[in-house]
Amino acid sequence: MLRLWLDYEDLTRIRITPGLSPLAQTVLGAQALRGVGPEPIPGPWRSRTRARLTGPSRLLLDLVPPGRWVPDFLTPYTLVPGFEPELDAVASTPARRIREELERSYGPRPPVPWLPRLAGGDGETMRTLVRGLRDFHRVALEDSWSGLSDLLCAEAARHARTMARDGIGGLLGSLHPAVRWTSPVLEIETLRDGDVRLGGRGLLLMPSVFVTGPRVLVGGDGPATVVVPSSRPLSGTGDTLPQVFGRTRAAVIRLVGADGELTTGTLAARLGVSAASASQHATALRGAGLLTSERRGKTVHHALTPLGERFLRGGEAPE
Repeated sequence: MLRLWLDYEDLTRIRITPGLSPLAQTVLGAQALRGVGPEPIPGPWRSRTRARLTGPSRLLLDLVPPGRWVPDFLTPYTLVPGFEPELDAVASTPARRIREELERSYGPRPPVPWLPRLAGGDGETMRTLVRGLRDFHRVALEDSWSGLSDLLCAEAARHARTMARDGIGGLLGSLHPAVRWTSPVLEIETLRDGDVRLGGRGLLLMPSVFVTGPRVLVGGDGPATVVVPSSRPLSGTGDTLPQVFGRTRAAVIRLVGADGELTTGTLAARLGVSAASASQHATALRGAGLLTSERRGKTVHHALTPLGERFLRGGEAPE
């Protein structure tokens, strides 16, 4: 049992991310590839990915066996988001930290011969690992990244609405059956044990299709990250939305799902259309039961209905 102790500063720094850290999703995807259970991405994803792996990308699998704690230096927190800044952060990890985290994961004798070279600060080994991370993302996630982004944005919006409706305690208490909130402690049934006092670092909540239970990333100086399973695996819905509603209305569903709520003016700006056109699209989707619209003063705010959320996440289309 891992216990995260949150003080007042931590509670004011709780954030919900769509889970679009490309590197974190890549590392979790590599561990899911080595696991069993439902396919996180249709395809079948596991057999398709294994067939496309390069030599360097296979090295990543040595670092993420199922049932092991993933070394935190593989999932750094960066102030500038994006895959390349994250890879730069991995490449600049001090050898001492790598050595400590590898020993925590595997003990004093790592199971494969190249890991001691990595722990010893060998530059060529680190460059090969970074190339493997980049290759794994390309062969395993690149084709599905758009649909994955849509799903995780919808998941993040769902958690944000829970926090808006039920408060921080309601959000933390509803993340997963293996997560329990008893102020000021967040208890998480995970591979790690012990107590971690965040001390004002804050907490980042991230959904992922690649985990079946909660995971915690606490290394470095950034916020602790709690990864929770998405409410359903990725499906082909992201690809079929334009076929069902057309490209613009599919974009409306995705934009509203990602933000939780948008005004007509914001929709128009995001879509690059007139306010009248955005209003027409919202009216059509409201008539299909996918949107609700509420006037507040001079603006109209649109949100997804439960049916709209199910459809965005891969549920049934409206009849």
